[in-house]
Amino acid sequence: MLYYSDFIIYKKKLLKNFESLKSKNICAMVKANAYGCGLETICKTLFGKAKFFGVANLQEALQIREFDKYTPILIVGILSDFLTAIDNNISVTIDNINQIENIIKLYKDNYIIKKIKIHIKINSGMNRLGINNKKELKNIFKLIKNNKFFIFEGIFSHFSTADCDIVFFNKQLKLFKEFVDLIPPIFDPIKHIGGSAVLQNINIEKYTDYMFRIGIDLYTKPNLVVRIKSQIIKILQLEKGDRVGYSNGYICKKSTKIAVVPLGYADGINRKLCKNSTVKIKNKKCTIVGNVCMDMFFFDITNLNAKVFDEVLVFDNAFRWAKNCETIPYEILTNINYLRMNYIIIN
Repeated sequence: MLYYSDFIIYKKKLLKNFESLKSKNICAMVKANAYGCGLETICKTLFGKAKFFGVANLQEALQIREFDKYTPILIVGILSDFLTAIDNNISVTIDNINQIENIIKLYKDNYIIKKIKIHIKINSGMNRLGINNKKELKNIFKLIKNNKFFIFEGIFSHFSTADCDIVFFNKQLKLFKEFVDLIPPIFDPIKHIGGSAVLQNINIEKYTDYMFRIGIDLYTKPNLVVRIKSQIIKILQLEKGDRVGYSNGYICKKSTKIAVVPLGYADGINRKLCKNSTVKIKNKKCTIVGNVCMDMFFFDITNLNAKVFDEVLVFDNAFRWAKNCETIPYEILTNINYLRMNYIIIN
């Protein structure tokens, strides 16, 4: 019998999360390997349902094109290799007028038949990427109007506080609409906004013509689409004063039974979890103790009749882990390294 650690992805839970969204006009954000859940699995499950797939860079977009030639893909980050994007029917984000000028030069210097699909990003207050100058936007409109190889496919913005500051969120939304109102009538681009919290705090009836970029909610609400299971590989009976793991991470206060699992921070098991987190064996919680090692960690099974090879439910709640690690669910999910586990797909 072999020890195992399983990263399990539940396709039905993903689809239920998708169906629970207020809008079905969705750009599924699958950047960072689909938030750590597996790019190919997520995209294939949402094929024909998501209107777009959103990625951070060209490499991620090309990964999708290896198995999906049809779903529109938008790179929401900055791009320099426009030619490869054009060749692979990948939409690109325009952040400034210099990009437009570079694309015009690219077409003049090369014999390019295919047109380029562009989405203009508006900086409405996030202050990360995007255009925040209305004059610059008007000049961009003139250039794309006069150069027929542009397909003005979309215009969008990203909201930084939809989950915590509705006043500022509404301010961003108002400013975005002001930029949208500048679009000449000859264009009819897709208007889209994100992230996940936007759908929770918007009157969807007023935005039926908008597309929504959704990330974390696809993977966590209402269902977490992944679980991690492993096995006990060793059990130790320790006495008062015995130490567990590196740096005196845990010193037994009494006779204690400790179990070891073959996962650690190399797999995405954050060292902060040793403070106040649990795993489950036979549906009973067991407290993690000692400092998490690179590929093993420990937990207390003193009051449990457990044995080597017993199954351990390591992970089934990204929000609880995030709270215990003083971070956000995004970081928890994207830090999990399932390449060191068995990747199991459940329909």
